[in-house]
Amino acid sequence: MLLEREEDLQVVGEATDGKQALSMTEALQPDILLLDIRMPEVNGLDVLPRIRAKSPGTKVLILSGYPEDNFIVEALQLGAKGYLSKTLTRADIVKAIRATHAGELWAERKLLTQTLESLLHRVNNLNEPVPEAVETLTDREREVVKWVIQGMTNKEIGAQLGISDKTVKSHLSNIFGKLKVSRRLELLLYRIVDHTA
Repeated sequence: MLLEREEDLQVVGEATDGKQALSMTEALQPDILLLDIRMPEVNGLDVLPRIRAKSPGTKVLILSGYPEDNFIVEALQLGAKGYLSKTLTRADIVKAIRATHAGELWAERKLLTQTLESLLHRVNNLNEPVPEAVETLTDREREVVKWVIQGMTNKEIGAQLGISDKTVKSHLSNIFGKLKVSRRLELLLYRIVDHTA
């Protein structure tokens, strides 16, 4: 009902469980799919790879009441183009759909901040060579991490540190690499941060 108020959006189908979501997506081949993470039969994350295989042109936005970072990371790694909270306003949901349709990745700044903070916390608590990478972060990179965790955009971080937002993006790329975040996840997080700038 909320989406049908938008003249440029058309709801072509609704599913009540994961199996129905898969069959309807295969039949309808929608541009965007809002996929609930918690569904009967098959949950959103389990059905996501099958949906992508059956309808590769469909961009999937995960809709969830669970902001846990492990869900966000897994959803992105499985090919979702974004992660939305059920507490978002209609305007924000519409904005996310339009951004995703335009080829961007979407995550609320608050969720992204929590995910980055959790990733850094995990890295700091591992008894493997990975924590040594944290020590390789420069003072400036540590500053960037601190501001990202506090929810600042690239432009805000740049203004705070007296550098350009492009330099902030470069620092973020180096940070993800030094923390040995997987290459795929590094790219996803980089593009999300870039989008929220």
